[in-house]
Amino acid sequence: MKFTKVFRGVPDGGIYPVGYQPGDECPPELEAAAFECGAVAVPFDDATEPSARKKK
Repeated sequence: MKFTKVFRGVPDGGIYPVGYQPGDECPPELEAAAFECGAVAVPFDDATEPSARKKK
């Protein structure tokens, strides 16, 4: 899942926020927060909730 908007979040193992740009890959641990903020687009073939996505 890739970011569609600028997003700041703290990835696992970090203590400081990281700035992500549109087109950057979204870390799995930030998917739910990014989805709630509208910073990622969910592909049409996936479920609407990131937690319900199929693990590939």
